[in-house]
Amino acid sequence: MPTQAARAVSSAAISGYLRGSSLLLGGRLLSVALNFAVQVLTVRYFAKEDYGAFAFALGVVSMTTSIILLGMGKSVPRLVSVYHEKNDHGRVFGLIALALSVVWALGLLLVGLLHSMQLVVGLYLVPDPDSLAVLLILIALAPVDAFDHLLQHLSAIFLGPRAIFVRRQVVGPALKLASVLAVIYTAGDTYMLAYGYLLGSLVGVSLYVFGLLRAWRAQGLLAGVRRRRLALPVRELVGFSLPLLSSDVSIILRGSVALLLLEYFHAPTEVAEFRAVLPVAGLNMLVFEAFGFLFVPLASRMFARQDRTGISNLYWQTSLWIAVLTFPIFAVTCALAAQLTVWLFGVDYASAAPLLSILAGGYYFNAALGFNAASLRVHGRLRTIVINDLLTGAFCVVMSVVLIRRYGALGAALSTMATLVVQNILNQIGLWTNDTAVKLFAWEFLRSYVVIAVSMAILIASQQLLDVPVYLGLASVVVAFVLLVRLTRRDLDVNTRFPEILRLPLMRQLFT
Repeated sequence: MPTQAARAVSSAAISGYLRGSSLLLGGRLLSVALNFAVQVLTVRYFAKEDYGAFAFALGVVSMTTSIILLGMGKSVPRLVSVYHEKNDHGRVFGLIALALSVVWALGLLLVGLLHSMQLVVGLYLVPDPDSLAVLLILIALAPVDAFDHLLQHLSAIFLGPRAIFVRRQVVGPALKLASVLAVIYTAGDTYMLAYGYLLGSLVGVSLYVFGLLRAWRAQGLLAGVRRRRLALPVRELVGFSLPLLSSDVSIILRGSVALLLLEYFHAPTEVAEFRAVLPVAGLNMLVFEAFGFLFVPLASRMFARQDRTGISNLYWQTSLWIAVLTFPIFAVTCALAAQLTVWLFGVDYASAAPLLSILAGGYYFNAALGFNAASLRVHGRLRTIVINDLLTGAFCVVMSVVLIRRYGALGAALSTMATLVVQNILNQIGLWTNDTAVKLFAWEFLRSYVVIAVSMAILIASQQLLDVPVYLGLASVVVAFVLLVRLTRRDLDVNTRFPEILRLPLMRQLFT
């Protein structure tokens, strides 16, 4: 049983985590606004063909970045946090040097192969010359973005949330916006924008590097590590990273299979409807993603200290915060899907509203159950992760073929939602059956989850039966959220996590 002192340390760590994650959530909202501006300006400025070439190149870069990382984006935060907690600085910096070297080597190899084989690629894979030309520039982003991804996780361990807030959620989107504005001001083309994106990413990586070096010097870590004392944990890195490629493959399958099958079995209008509402439904992952940066480092430190109770408390406290904070997004994208779809995309997309509701339900379920896959990684249950990913991938393919062939875009939404639900259930069972610290369910929070479910059911029923105007629908969402926070305040433990918020009179009335 943990001592009272250990419980106090664990509680303080969870409070610090929630504070930092809340800062990142605010930054994430700012990032969404800036990236939306970038998207709108880019689409409006370029001709449809030019934007298509640029978007295609960015899509290839995103996919190749995942390939270059080889699962290290998931393994490095866990391993570095554990080594750092044990003061094994030789392995900390050996692992960092090894991971970054692999990323640069694979990235340079990829860039070199594409440039050396551009004639073959242009003949068989990318016949459009403009798309190929932009891709030859932007492909250099793949190793830079992979490098940036690793440095971002290292910053979460050594620098804290403020560094991620500034670099990822302010500087990064701002540099993209500056690139687009510069292209518009100078009447530039997609090649100029591609170089602007590349320059912005290099500036962002430099900020991470300078910040980490300054922190390591201030903490005295570099002085204690000499070259001959570096340990290269090759076996640990490879053994932990390669199995986690299954998770990346599972995500790629979930995102691409539906689109490919829709294109094959149905008209382009079905693809357009599904693709239009998919990013909107994905906003239900906004809070989840903001809270994810700091979860693995903290949980890994607790694992190294064998603080099993602390990990379980962290998991379920985080899950409840995510479920409550995501509720307004879920309510708007699900209960108000009909009005939201028409407002965003016009009456031609009114038939896509049910797709948005279904997809929003799947993504909210994924977010509300918290970081089950990440917790499995923290506990080193790689075999369970791989098995669950393989089962989920097979389920996704089968359900997509069956449902999309018969129901089109509706089938794509249903198969995507079902895949998200099945994957989370499998991961949750995996946490329970693998003797991890995380409980199958935190029954002490049952009342809060019931309140969430009842609130959502009332909103959906009122919208379906009464067909209230959009402004009344939004007002009802606000009222429901305030009541939800009021009814779940004890489980959220706001008094302990954010005591300074009680200084505001309105907040004091809400939470006390």
